[in-house]
Amino acid sequence: MPGTTVDAETAPLSPSPPPPPPIAETPGPRASKLQDVFSHALAHTLKVCSYDNFAACFPTPAKYVSGSLMALWRQMVGKLEEAAKSEFDDIMKERDVVPNLNELDRLITEARKRKSRAAEGEVPIPPHTLPPLPLYIAHLAPFLQQTQSQLNARLQTTQSQNAQLASTISEQRAEIEQLVSGLEEIVADLESAVESLRPVVGNSSGEDIGRETLDAEAALSAKG
Repeated sequence: MPGTTVDAETAPLSPSPPPPPPIAETPGPRASKLQDVFSHALAHTLKVCSYDNFAACFPTPAKYVSGSLMALWRQMVGKLEEAAKSEFDDIMKERDVVPNLNELDRLITEARKRKSRAAEGEVPIPPHTLPPLPLYIAHLAPFLQQTQSQLNARLQTTQSQNAQLASTISEQRAEIEQLVSGLEEIVADLESAVESLRPVVGNSSGEDIGRETLDAEAALSAKG
């Protein structure tokens, strides 16, 4: 019995699932609850480490130098609180606790919505029944979004650099125009000076030049 095949192009295309929204860095419900639990636990620990309990361990200093002992206790409690908070923040950043808990909140919310829609009669589409194209697009969408974000960032950088270059070129053009204008003024002054000297040179050039020529020839003949 010959098998039947389904053309991917003729098969009805289902809309590809929307890409997940970006994970916010702001603590969500679970991340906020975790921070609250840590804050209460730290506060309880510091409360247990009271001055009375601390002084009971050092009865002699508490009796004779209670002020110094209290200052030491306050310093120790402050250092303990600071170190605990710093280590907690480092662990939160190193393990990406806030983004992961926010992603967990998103997945749980989405699952509840799907469950609610299924309870109302909407049957979810199994992924294996979708045609190849929507599945391909769904898997490729995150990579395309990341690439688009990188290209947009590069485009913004290039546009900023182009704007700076355009500003520099405009400044250089203005400077060149200023220099050319200054040169034109100098040339005009020189031409004006030449025009003012031309009548004086024209009136004395013939006789003076002839006399200077004869004197030069006489000097050369005497030397010869």
